[in-house]
Amino acid sequence: MSRFGWCHPAFAPVMGTMVAMLCHVAGLVGALLESVGATTVPAAAELVVTLIIAVFLTTVLRIARVVPDIRRESAATARAVTSVQAVHPGDDTLVARRLKLFREAAEAGNDAEAVLGARSALDESEMANKHHLDHALIWALPVFGFIGTALTMAAMVTAFGDALDRQGDAAALMAALKQHVLPELASAFGVTLIALFLSVLAFGAMALAERAERANVAAADELFLLHLARLPAKRTAPALNGLAQELAQSRGRTEELIKGLDALRTAVETLAESGGRPQRYTLVREQ
Repeated sequence: MSRFGWCHPAFAPVMGTMVAMLCHVAGLVGALLESVGATTVPAAAELVVTLIIAVFLTTVLRIARVVPDIRRESAATARAVTSVQAVHPGDDTLVARRLKLFREAAEAGNDAEAVLGARSALDESEMANKHHLDHALIWALPVFGFIGTALTMAAMVTAFGDALDRQGDAAALMAALKQHVLPELASAFGVTLIALFLSVLAFGAMALAERAERANVAAADELFLLHLARLPAKRTAPALNGLAQELAQSRGRTEELIKGLDALRTAVETLAESGGRPQRYTLVREQ
């Protein structure tokens, strides 16, 4: 694939901006505003809608970049379910990374289950970080819609004030309302309506992509959990053997100490009992 193909980071914003500008030039933006009830197409509203379309297309194209990766991960997991030997540890896939860690942990005598759990947590974190910008763009869509509504209403108020300055009677007021206020209100709310609708579409695409990615991670984890469950019981590591021996020796010494304390207590009790009886002492050592 070309170095500047559709998976390049700059492809989505450049293509989204170009398509949005073409829609603006071709009059499709104005037609879109009219389709949501706008009777006029103010310049401010048209520019903001063009920006909203550019952001929407950028977001969708960024989300679409993960579709080949999702399919590749699904195919790799399906091959691993059939035969783990078909997985190459050097591949950049979920199952390949887990297989490599699984083998290294088994060779080093480490806890493979803990290692695979840490790898799964890292994959979840990487997936969340990868879509931070996409979530920010989706959040920005309705914000741009409100900005467009505010700009359109500001232009409406300015035009209405100018009309009142020229003519101050009631008939002129009604005419200014019909000419400058009501049509501009429809255009202002049309901008927000378009932004909200596109943000819902982008959020739906984002949710589907994240669901597929999490399903791939769960499938890879389940596959290797099955392999862990089929492993024979692990032998006790030498370090654990040494620790067990030390604990046994310590327990033996503790038992001996307890026996000595019991003997000392018995001797003390015997001396206490014999302390009340008269004792016979002699200065001649018995032969």
